[in-house]
Amino acid sequence: MSDLQQYLDAHALLIAGQYQEALDFLDARPTTDAFHHARQRAYALHHLGRVDEAYAGIEQAAHIAETDRPTLRGAAYIDWAVMLMRDQRFEEGFRLYHQALAHATDPEDRAATLYNLGWTYLRRGHLDHALDALHEGHALTRGARHEGLRWRGHLFRCALALHARACGQFDLALGRARRATRLAGDDRAGVYAWNVLATTLRLDGQVAAARDAQQRALNLAGDGTAHDTEALYLAMIDLSGPESGAARDTLQRLAPLTAPYDAWRARLHLAQQDLRAGRTDAARQTLQAATDANEPYVLLDEAPVLTDLYAWGRAAGLPLPEPAARQPSALHVVARGAPTAFLCGRPLPAARPLALATAAYLCHEGPATLDTLARALLDLPAGDARGPARIRAALNDLHDLIGTDTLTVTRQRTVTLDPAWTVTTDLDGPGPDPFTDLYGEWITQLAR
Repeated sequence: MSDLQQYLDAHALLIAGQYQEALDFLDARPTTDAFHHARQRAYALHHLGRVDEAYAGIEQAAHIAETDRPTLRGAAYIDWAVMLMRDQRFEEGFRLYHQALAHATDPEDRAATLYNLGWTYLRRGHLDHALDALHEGHALTRGARHEGLRWRGHLFRCALALHARACGQFDLALGRARRATRLAGDDRAGVYAWNVLATTLRLDGQVAAARDAQQRALNLAGDGTAHDTEALYLAMIDLSGPESGAARDTLQRLAPLTAPYDAWRARLHLAQQDLRAGRTDAARQTLQAATDANEPYVLLDEAPVLTDLYAWGRAAGLPLPEPAARQPSALHVVARGAPTAFLCGRPLPAARPLALATAAYLCHEGPATLDTLARALLDLPAGDARGPARIRAALNDLHDLIGTDTLTVTRQRTVTLDPAWTVTTDLDGPGPDPFTDLYGEWITQLAR
């Protein structure tokens, strides 16, 4: 076995959640790379609850990186930050994430750091900071040729769906999650995508579809913790059905075996069942522990389906969130001056002017063929095949940017805005000429 291969094999065991197997594998082999050996042992030890040994190992890996292998500093800091976050040492964890970002020059390393940072901001309930990090990281993956970057794009799509869900934007979240399931493979990213779709459907009240999607996630999950986690989510769905007794037993068995982010969801649902069965002391004890657990995203995310439990808890003085107000999918195009866009009220960076002009045209003029759009927006000879192709490419890019392909519908070369979307512009108001980098017929008329 080559020096590199043994660490690739150990990495595969860690990704599959087989931490004891990974540790045994590493301990049975010579140390051929001190950095990777220390880093991977630390990761396994932390998941096995051997915290002091884990921190000693990751500090050793960081020291090796800082003194001998500076390009690996970011990787060490990320793993160290993950451990700190798992132990709820949040300020230290955020500091290390930002240190990792400062040292991440390789696009894949930078994308990995931004994903971890965005996900952690999301979990801590800092939604605006999360969106900034996720947008920056997603931009690195869009159109990437490197396989590792493309794979990370699936993770960003899922995390952006989680962000939309927390903001009450369920249509946008569902569109992003469905797109993620179509684009991800059958690996860990695929499990993640199906889990996000299933949970979004469950929180939206679509229980049957949620169960089908969660079963897909479970079928793709490997052994160990990954399998236990997906089985736990399936049992959460079954808790409201005819197999509620078996589902309750499964949740009670699996909650101690899964990560806090997942386990507290299960415990909250068990508490709601306790409340409905009159076991108020048990419900109060669990709900108090859940608020003390410092998992704000979980509490907010589950709010739409735990209304009775949360109302009862708030009456008892517990600080429980209200569900986020539902928001339709909405795109606002700022056409005058430098073209920009806002997605559900938040800035949408890097949108192409041609894509925004297309959305603006469809908003003001109604459905149009690709040829009509090309003539209206582009200065090309009539019948030039490049025009429709550029319109189609711009729309595809816009769909990729927002994370869902539901904004427009194209049938037989006619493009229509999806009626479920609210699209607005600033074209009816005063201001500078719109879309000044475009020279089509419609653009020229707007400037008069």
